This record gives sequence, structure tokens and C-alpha cells, in this order.
Amino acid sequence: MSPSDVTFRLRAVPAAVFVDLLREAAAPLDARALKHRLEAQGVERSVVVAAWKRAQPGVRRHANIVFDAGRGVYRWSDNRAAVPALTAEDALDRLLPARLSARKAELAEIVRAALKERDGLEARVRGAYQGAREARAAQERQITIDAVRALAEVAMEVEELAAAGADNGVTVGVTVGVIVERVRALAAESGLVPIGRAGEQTVFDPRAHTPIGGLPAAGSRVSIIRPGYTWRAGDRDVLIGKAHVAAVLSPPA
Repeated sequence: MSPSDVTFRLRAVPAAVFVDLLREAAAPLDARALKHRLEAQGVERSVVVAAWKRAQPGVRRHANIVFDAGRGVYRWSDNRAAVPALTAEDALDRLLPARLSARKAELAEIVRAALKERDGLEARVRGAYQGAREARAAQERQITIDAVRALAEVAMEVEELAAAGADNGVTVGVTVGVIVERVRALAAESGLVPIGRAGEQTVFDPRAHTPIGGLPAAGSRVSIIRPGYTWRAGDRDVLIGKAHVAAVLSPPA
């Protein structure tokens, strides 16, 4: 998660951020250690300090957080999850006596309405944050795909030109060969997987090949003029560009 994302969560739901840190921690943490972990993620110290002041009461009340007052540390406990946590409205009901004066009953209703409004606001903030996060992730993924596609276009162009000019002499050939290998290495580092190599022969596959100069018969031999590329995105392959191929002409009888 980026520092801007963490900062947004700290301002919207600060207690949830610190609870998540304690859930992931292997050992109890004090307030200083909790704040230090957020600062290490790139969040400004002033933001962290302000968020902790708001979050501390909620962290102590959390059903799964145990506070050791003697050591001043907090820790996550799965064993406390079974203990039902009171909502703010439940706590208010327990604090109020069974019978109230008209004025106190009116004030109690105002507090209940404020608590419900707060819960609704928190739910809307969480929804807006999740929506913004998903939109940002989709945008970043598209930017990455566009960058990978541009790199693939360069790699395909270099290989096609290198194959077309392979008979231009030894010196040129060596230079072009080095360039091709460097481009291939750069493409591989970016997660690009080639569909053939320029100059190779293979069997025609319409799912991976774009024919040039006529449609080859299924299963016929073709020569790769310009390689294609796929890119691994998470758990699936994205086709960046098909390989350009031409049918291999049979020699005359």
C-alpha cells in the first residue's frame, strides 16, 4: 500500500490501521513502535501522531486487542474474538438508568442519532476509499500494460529489422546481434514472453499468428517475420501482439 493510501486510511479510520498493524505483528508493540512502523512506510510523522491520538481509545476497546498497562504494550489476541463487543449504542443503553426524565431521554436520543450518523459516515468513507482504491489499481494496471506494450513494440521492431538486415556484413551482424540480445533481456525482465523469433519456422496458429500475404492452411509451415509477445498479469497471460508470419512456399517439383 502506498504512503498516500495509508495516509488516507489514517485520516478516515485511524483505529483500523493500528489494529491491522497489531494483527500482523509477531510480538507486542508499544505506541512508539506502532508509530515508527507507519513512518517507515513513508507516512509523515505529524499525520501519524495525530492519528494515534484519535485511534488510541478505539484500539484499547477493540475485542481482539489486549493492553498490558504495566509494560505499556498492545498485542493481538485471537482468543478474545469470541467475546462480543458492545456497540457505542449498547454501551449508552447500559449506562443510562431504566427510567429517565423527559429532558435526559431527549438528550439520549440525540446521542443515539449522532452515533448512527457516525456509523453511517464511517461506512460511506470505507466504501469511497475502497472504490477509489479499486479505480486507482485499474488505472495503474492500464498504465503498466501500455508501458509493456510499448516495450514489446520496440522489441518486435528490432528483431524484424535485425532479421531483414542479417546479410549486411559481419560487423553489422555482430552489432545487431548484441542489440537484439539486450532488447530480449529487457523484455524478459519486464515479464514479456516471445511468440517465436524472427526468421524461425513454425506451424501456423491463428491464435498467435497474423498472416501476411494470404491465409495459410491450418497446420502448414510458416516463417516468422516479426515476433509477437504475451505478458503475464497476475494469474493470466495478456496477448500484447501476435507474431506476423508468412507461408513457407514449397520448392517446385
